Amino acid sequence: MIVIGGFNSANTKRLVEICTKICKNVIWIEKLSDLDISKLKGFKNIGITAGASTPGWSIKAVYDELVKNI
Repeated sequence: MIVIGGFNSANTKRLVEICTKICKNVIWIEKLSDLDISKLKGFKNIGITAGASTPGWSIKAVYDELVKNI
């Protein structure tokens, strides 16, 4: 699971906590450049969620990068 949002965001921190209870592989990133695609190779399913104030263009950039590289 990829969680996109500010490292100082209480909302995003809560999303990470919830995701960690359900999924053992949770990656918290603030922006696309924080994402290490090599850590995602071999996963059958990858989920994306984001904090309430995360811009749509930022979420789309991560999604597009995943589609392009996985």
